[in-house]
Amino acid sequence: MNTREQMLRQFRLLTDWYISVLEDIREEEGSQVISEHTNSLEWIAGHLLIMRTRNTVRLGQLVEAYPYLDLFVDPTLPPPQFIPFDRSKKYPSLTDLVQDWLRYSNRFIETLEAVDDRVLQTEIPLQGPTGGTTIEDLFTSMVLHEAFHIGQMSIIRKALGYQAMYWFRRQEKQKRSGILNEV
Repeated sequence: MNTREQMLRQFRLLTDWYISVLEDIREEEGSQVISEHTNSLEWIAGHLLIMRTRNTVRLGQLVEAYPYLDLFVDPTLPPPQFIPFDRSKKYPSLTDLVQDWLRYSNRFIETLEAVDDRVLQTEIPLQGPTGGTTIEDLFTSMVLHEAFHIGQMSIIRKALGYQAMYWFRRQEKQKRSGILNEV
């Protein structure tokens, strides 16, 4: 299995985890925080969605502008240009975020499947924490970035009193049993 195939498997699972971690959470709980030093589910979910759209653009695919971009990104800031969580702001609802996540994620995964290998080897002026300066190197870091934030969302989910997110892909839920199914 090559690097792209591995990344595709990971991004597909992360796409599913994102939905799983937000499943059944009441809309009003999306803005709650578990301490004064944590982000809300809405902010984290929006942050991840913005990264998926940016990564699709990095692959050379045009993406329709996200209507809430200005809540998450300030182009006047140095890279990565993200605006920190602000309790006073109204972020998109969890329902809207999940719908948008599916739309943008499907586009990202389709683009990653089809893109020429030369695009993945393109040098970029960024370096992720895993090192390297190609788009492929950055995407290796992005897998970890998404898993990190989905883990944060999972902790918030449990703090709100919900059952743990599902560990395997949701369509496999009926096929599996045992402790490995929940995180």
